Amino acid sequence: MTVTGLEKHFKYRPYKARKVLLVDDEEDLGWILNKIIRDAGHRLIYASTLTEGIRKLKNSKKLDMAIIDLRLGNDSGLTFIKKAKTINHKVKLTVISAFGTDEIKNKARRLGVRHFLDKPVKPEKLLDIIDRDCF
Repeated sequence: MTVTGLEKHFKYRPYKARKVLLVDDEEDLGWILNKIIRDAGHRLIYASTLTEGIRKLKNSKKLDMAIIDLRLGNDSGLTFIKKAKTINHKVKLTVISAFGTDEIKNKARRLGVRHFLDKPVKPEKLLDIIDRDCF
């Protein structure tokens, strides 16, 4: 039997679960991604503001990945990205946004973003990125 879509992410994994920080002001999306990422065996830390995201990044030991929305209320996810790289230069960065122009995507990549996902986010795509980048 062939495993497709999300099923492949919910099988037993012999490796260590990864720690992921999500910074997004959409609480519904935060709740959904929390469930998906945790059900896949990883740990999600959620922040709804730029300030909270920076604080959680500073306080999180061995953080594997940060997923950032580009629009965080009146703040910019690009600001978070710049600060994140000074706090933890090893953290892998992925951006999610409904407003990603080519110019913004290129700027984010120059700042160290590895992946850019358009909203609505496909759970299997996000889990593929976590699997590929963190293992």
